[in-house]
Amino acid sequence: MTHDLLVSTIAKLGAKLDRIVITKLEQNTFFAKLVLQIDSRFEEVDARPSDSIALALRAKARIFVEEQVLTRVSNNLE
Repeated sequence: MTHDLLVSTIAKLGAKLDRIVITKLEQNTFFAKLVLQIDSRFEEVDARPSDSIALALRAKARIFVEEQVLTRVSNNLE
């Protein structure tokens, strides 16, 4: 699968998927970032939330959601 290939590629390049972050919600569309660790520095890459979550699960990386996203979503539940 494509997600397995990307996890493998990240590792071969000497990086690690540290975490993903669901960063915002605009017009009913979620946005996310991959946070890659390369040695002692971190790089962020924009990605679709669905791909980000799939990669995080395969790489056993942490999944975060920005507080403003949680607030907006929880307000819609009430």
